[in-house]
Amino acid sequence: MCGICGMVSFSGKGDFNTVKSMNDTIAHRGPDDEGFLIYNSESRDLLELRRNFSDNEKLSQNSYNVFLGHRRLSIIDVSELGHQPFRDPSGRFFLILNGEIYNYIELRKILIEKGYEFISTTDTEVLLYLYVEYREKCLEMLNGMWSFVILDTVSNTLFGSRDRFGVKPFYYYLDNNNFIFSSEIKGLIKAPQIRREINDEAAFDYLTNGRLSDNVSTLFKNIVELEPSNYFTLDLNNFKFFKERYYSLTYNDSWEKFDGAKSGKYIADIRERIFDAVNLRLRSDVKVGSCLSGGVDSSSIVCVIDELLKKNKISQVGDIQKVFTSCYPDTKIDESGWAAMVADTTASEWFKTYPASADLLSDLEKLVYVQDVPFGSTTIYSQFRVMQLASENKVKVLLDGQGGDELFTGYTYFMRPFYNEMLKNLEISSLVNEYRNIKNSPIEKKDVIRALAMTVAKTAAPASLKRKLFSMKVRENYLLNKDYYIKHEQRLDLGKLIEITDLNHALHDQFTKTSLQELLKYEDRNSMNFSIEARTPFADDINLIEYVFNIPSSYKIRNGWTKYLLRESMRGIIPDKIRNRTDKLGFATPEFNWLTSIKNNLKDYFTGDLDGYMETSRIVNNWDNIFDKQSKTGFTNIWRFINFAVWKKVYKM
Repeated sequence: MCGICGMVSFSGKGDFNTVKSMNDTIAHRGPDDEGFLIYNSESRDLLELRRNFSDNEKLSQNSYNVFLGHRRLSIIDVSELGHQPFRDPSGRFFLILNGEIYNYIELRKILIEKGYEFISTTDTEVLLYLYVEYREKCLEMLNGMWSFVILDTVSNTLFGSRDRFGVKPFYYYLDNNNFIFSSEIKGLIKAPQIRREINDEAAFDYLTNGRLSDNVSTLFKNIVELEPSNYFTLDLNNFKFFKERYYSLTYNDSWEKFDGAKSGKYIADIRERIFDAVNLRLRSDVKVGSCLSGGVDSSSIVCVIDELLKKNKISQVGDIQKVFTSCYPDTKIDESGWAAMVADTTASEWFKTYPASADLLSDLEKLVYVQDVPFGSTTIYSQFRVMQLASENKVKVLLDGQGGDELFTGYTYFMRPFYNEMLKNLEISSLVNEYRNIKNSPIEKKDVIRALAMTVAKTAAPASLKRKLFSMKVRENYLLNKDYYIKHEQRLDLGKLIEITDLNHALHDQFTKTSLQELLKYEDRNSMNFSIEARTPFADDINLIEYVFNIPSSYKIRNGWTKYLLRESMRGIIPDKIRNRTDKLGFATPEFNWLTSIKNNLKDYFTGDLDGYMETSRIVNNWDNIFDKQSKTGFTNIWRFINFAVWKKVYKM
């Protein structure tokens, strides 16, 4: 796990100092080592620089236009043999990698059989030789998380890729003169070629919907993401940029009646795949711990590790595994009681953090800077504090349950497409059975009736009416500048008003397009800010994910139980009280109480430079009244405006 950055100048000499500044800005991603490759794409001259280099004189005497920078967080083979940029023995190929290839041991054996010799035990060396052997086809063989760039000095090309599901970030800027990239936006904007401008369309999407509308745009104008499951090539002879998708996740879109024998097979296979996924993600030469919220996902990971420890000693985990929890005593959202049950069952060493509103206020600008862009709720601060706690206790790798909700139907939202799918397929007996067992789910019978009525309304209503109703809702709830609102009103996300009537379709949408993409960004920034590698078996293990998505919907919610397959696969592994939980909290925070207690301090962020986006004076003059109307539980609408105002100040936008 590391940080990468780079620059290619299409017209003459580039600026090494800019790339050095970019690399320094993301030093938290890799405090253990740094390195650079500097290259002239015309003469093919190159220079490698290691930490504490003193080659400024040579740099000034030569014209270079390609610069690759790397910050290393040493996880696998912590020796100097893992230094990057990593070169092959011929000196033709150079690699900078951010991520982990978990199945590198198995891939290494394949390469050895083909005659490759290794100088290290890193996954980095395996990846480079895999590319040498298979070129872009190597991506099909990888199980892990990654963003990387490879320079080929013979074909004179850059090749880069991002993992299938977007666990590791890759941001870039491309114009007629430059290609500039970085693991984080804060590093990218160190380049003077990039003007700090707000992407007004993306800002509108965030202020109205709480997230960006796609996986490409950012709130910084002209800065975009390389989409998950994509690779690119940049020809350094003519500077042509080419991008292509190398993977698409398929899902089962057919309905079938529930079959007990099939269900048992699915459950057994999922259990085996979860154990394999967790076991692979314990590969490390540094200390490994786990996040523990007390929910089914994180509890499954902690308990699976405990089962693995019973069979074999795992030095990187230790005799007693370390787990980390965010606690909110005397609140309804506190999950420490559930977490305690898991910690006791596994005899884990349990570390707790207790975030409060005063802490949020103190850390707010730092938190916003860490995240690069505004985010949906204060739950991100809970995760921030967990990562900080792990860092303070010398843990360098954390396993986390991110992705479990999107893979196994963890959100109450998934109940609606499930009911819709039964209705569409005339599965009346199944529908009645689920309705009778609604006590096992986080929703009530009235919610089912309301959901089905909403489906009918959304299906029957013309698009013009949908837009009008949604527009009225936005006008009522969001205090946007009138002219700004009118200019971008057409961007109101009608996609949210289109009813998805198949459960696997809804899961696929959340896994690949919306929910998980945002959550993985938050996790990456929070963990890497504290130089911690977060590993997410439910979000990137290709064998587990493909298997689950090809199981019919009828097996995923059963007798009212969401996450039915996960719950059953963990029977006898996690405590039954955890396995049978019907509530859903996650990294919840007492957002309303926090913001209310510090609202007078937050008011100061609303200054005149926000007038182009929101009715600043109206917000300030009705401050108390606005807070009184916020949701007392869950997320608040005002947080988006607060977060946007803080972000605009922090990043000097």
